[in-house]
Amino acid sequence: MPDVSTLLAAWPSVTDTYLEVGGRQVRVLRTPDRRSRSGRPAGEPQLLVHGLGGSSVTWIEVMEGLAARGPVVAVDLPGFGRTPVGDDDPLTIDGYVAFVLEVADALGWDSFTLHGNSMGGLIGVLLAAEHPERVDQLVLVSPALPPRTPLGFLCPSRATIDGMVPIAVSSLTALALGTVGLAGPALDARRNRAMLKLIYADPDGVDRAVLDLMAADFAEDVEGVDRRRALLAATRSISALWADPRRVWRAVRRLTAPTLVLGGTRDALVPAKVLRSVLAARPDWEGHVLDDRRHALMMEDAASYLRLFDGWSARAAAA
Repeated sequence: MPDVSTLLAAWPSVTDTYLEVGGRQVRVLRTPDRRSRSGRPAGEPQLLVHGLGGSSVTWIEVMEGLAARGPVVAVDLPGFGRTPVGDDDPLTIDGYVAFVLEVADALGWDSFTLHGNSMGGLIGVLLAAEHPERVDQLVLVSPALPPRTPLGFLCPSRATIDGMVPIAVSSLTALALGTVGLAGPALDARRNRAMLKLIYADPDGVDRAVLDLMAADFAEDVEGVDRRRALLAATRSISALWADPRRVWRAVRRLTAPTLVLGGTRDALVPAKVLRSVLAARPDWEGHVLDDRRHALMMEDAASYLRLFDGWSARAAAA
């Protein structure tokens, strides 16, 4: 498989590089800074935070479009993508909130627009509520926000059932067959396709360059990157916040930054009813729950993502 730098040729203004944060090298994708007459970056800085199990490349399709408004940086959280885990990293949502602020400090950004997908959206909500002076605008893409009460877990949506059952069945089959040495590439391919269908309605229609770029982040071991440990620790942290959702919902009510919520009616991971309950609690936020869209609009329909963001951002700035 070609390396990431070769694959990025399809997005010529995006560079794959490292940023020193707290004495360690953090992997980021970034667009060139446009400079004002004073020599400072022109426009509104934008920091993009991926979801659980993802990496900065999940934002690749929208980075060049977002760069029209100012400098754009997508970051790999510790343990994901190519950012190593530090000795003191808790790999929790609170730890990632602190880490994102460190990244902004290293970039020299006093304030910024934060785009967060899934777990990145949960990070964004807590960060913007606890540090309102740092977040000028907040974009939540299928944010991993809990139902208001645990009863919300008892009635999964149809999209959740349709999306998750094939993955559960193929994973259990792989486990059973693997025990006796029969699991093979065909089953792995079936499970991978089911995973892609959480994001894309038609995985066969996805730009191959995007899939190759995502695969390149997992094709080799990177020293210090422990994806399994990060996945398990972050999942436990999210589960704790979901088991007692009061803190997250207090943050939702306390947020002062103009906020855009984007999601889809076919999202198996963050049901549309959760997003609608968030928007009901915050009628001052703008929200779009799009028909037949899934969990990562910036990947599935980059054009719609940029159109909705540009329109909302202009209205928010005018207000």
